[in-house]
Amino acid sequence: MRRIIALFIFLFFFAILAISSSEKGMHWITQVRYARNDAWGADKYRFGDLYGISYLSDFRIVKDTHLLALPSPSKILSHDYDLTILGDSYLYGSFQINPAYYSRVNSVQMFRWSDSLQHLISTNSSRKKVLLIECVERNMWDRMNLSDARRRLDFQAAKEEKEKDKSTKEILLNQLDRFDSGVKSAIYHPTLESNLDFVLFSMGLLGRIKELKADFTWKVLGRTNPDVQVSQDGQFLYLEETINVQKRGSSFRPIGKDEVNLMVRHLQEMETYYLSHGYDQVLFSLIPNPVAVLETEVGSTNLALEKIRKHPKLRVKIIDPSSALKQNAALNFYQSDSHWNLRGAQIWLNEFNQVLEKLP
Repeated sequence: MRRIIALFIFLFFFAILAISSSEKGMHWITQVRYARNDAWGADKYRFGDLYGISYLSDFRIVKDTHLLALPSPSKILSHDYDLTILGDSYLYGSFQINPAYYSRVNSVQMFRWSDSLQHLISTNSSRKKVLLIECVERNMWDRMNLSDARRRLDFQAAKEEKEKDKSTKEILLNQLDRFDSGVKSAIYHPTLESNLDFVLFSMGLLGRIKELKADFTWKVLGRTNPDVQVSQDGQFLYLEETINVQKRGSSFRPIGKDEVNLMVRHLQEMETYYLSHGYDQVLFSLIPNPVAVLETEVGSTNLALEKIRKHPKLRVKIIDPSSALKQNAALNFYQSDSHWNLRGAQIWLNEFNQVLEKLP
């Protein structure tokens, strides 16, 4: 009997580990959990990602999980461009992969910064090709450089040329390295810990218990989950890393000229590389941290995006929606999530389309 119980426990935890280490497994269990509204359904992101971290009951606000509606058919008949996007959850969490959103665009493909695999693309097309590289402010200092961009998005021809120059030994070693990486990723998924937390503990049954604990800690002890901070007006949740002056992605961290100069250089290196490999236009979009737009906190922000955009040596095109988002700012962001809402997404889309319409 003990052996049967031990075997059952082993199989149970093995199944949990297998699901948590598999993208397909996580996709399946996520769909199942979020389809339920009962005690067994997931509530971690139903009320916003920051609620799912903090579990503060004041921010148990149902989040609109719809994607932005497709616009009415355009009267403009010309579809001059094939659009490639390298972006983050601000875009893929708000838009379908559909060219109907974008002015003068015939086709669109979207790649994510969070992808662990490199995507090799071809720029063979009879139409002009536009590349949009988008990143939120809190991540731009680490991601917006040519090396990181090429890890996600590079060209098939470039890889083929490199392979020709390699010896048989080098090719074999590279194949072994890829096999080793595959084994490691299968054994230990990069988001295994958060996946395990979701599979084991993200259930409505436990949500209320987590809320009681979080509310007591916040209202009695004045503390929240260390990754989340309540705005000073009590209306919004923010990622702590966007406020803490010691964190690289903070909107309040002092930034010097050298850091801005380096970012401008990185942007121009990316533009030069992708233009030289077949793209006709390379555009950038830097999305401000919500705290920099909502302006609920005491103290001045570092104006990082403005300093980059107004740099005297900058020659790339940057879509920075900060000014437009600041108009009725509280209406453009979720209170319990780290992203803009559909209204904010529409504001960005309007600005991006204005740029597309002016392209040659």
